[in-house]
Order: sequence, then C-alpha cells, then structure tokens
Amino acid sequence: GGDRNAGLFYGPRSIAIDAEGNLLITDTGNKRVQKFAPDGRSLGVYGTSGRDKGQFAEPVGIAIAPNGEFVVADTWNRRVQRFDANFQYIGEFPVLGWAGNGLQNKPFIAVSPEGDILVTDPDSNRLLRYSSTGVLMNVFGKFGADLASLNTPTGITIDPQGRIFVRDSRNS
Repeated sequence: GGDRNAGLFYGPRSIAIDAEGNLLITDTGNKRVQKFAPDGRSLGVYGTSGRDKGQFAEPVGIAIAPNGEFVVADTWNRRVQRFDANFQYIGEFPVLGWAGNGLQNKPFIAVSPEGDILVTDPDSNRLLRYSSTGVLMNVFGKFGADLASLNTPTGITIDPQGRIFVRDSRNS
C-alpha cells in the first residue's frame, strides 16, 4: 500500500484514461490510485488507507471529468473525492448509499459530458446523479427486472452523446 510497490496491485477494480492517454487505476486492496504513462511507466501512486483528504477506504470506481479532474468512489468512506490531474485534492461529497461493506457493494462512477457525476449504488439497486459539485440531482431505479428496475448495478459509462450504459449484473 501507500506509495510503495508501484505497479503491484491488490484488487484493482476500475480504470480511466485521461486526455494525455495516461491510465489511472483504482488499486482497491491497497487503498490507492496508480497512474501510468501510455508506455507503461509509473507516473505516481496516490493515497493511503484512511478518512482524510486523499485517503481511501475501498476506492472502486474512477472517472475523468471533461475539465481534466478525476473522481474516485471512496466506497467505505461513503463519499466521492475530487482531484485535479496532479492528484491535488479539490473536494468531496457524501454519497447517500454505499452502506454495506459486503463484496457486492462495489460502486462505479462516470462523468457526463456536462460534468454531472453518476454513481452506481449496487446494494440499493439504483443510480445516483450528482452535479459536478456534489448536489444530488436524481435517483434512478428500484429493485426488479423490468425496464425501470435494476438488480445490483455495477459498471457504468456515458458516451459522448450523454447516453448512460449500466451493467445490471444480476439481471444478466
């Protein structure tokens, strides 16, 4: 964990690619984020275990915002943390969910072309949409198998047209 052992992982969960082609990876078990150049060279190891700014408890989802900031789903701290491209802390906001510490509670995150932040809430079978500053705007979904329902949503992405794609894992 910490800044040691760049390139070694314990439970990597999510990746994001920035405008320069650098790869950011949540190294969940080591409670950190690792950054690599397109040629595979390590550019940095960020974060340690904890609750302070820039620390993590089960970082899972990661996404790049249109302005170059990146956001991390800091699951067991029940928050989203925001950082600039150099991993300087910008802010955070609480997530109204992510209450469990179970293996299924692995939330993922995406940022819309407008900068809105969407997170999955697997245990509650829903999606949460926040403004870029963390104001809750919408809650989507409920438990079930019909077109208005979800069952353990995990992966999420948003295409350039703003269409949302969700991995509704238990609905196949």
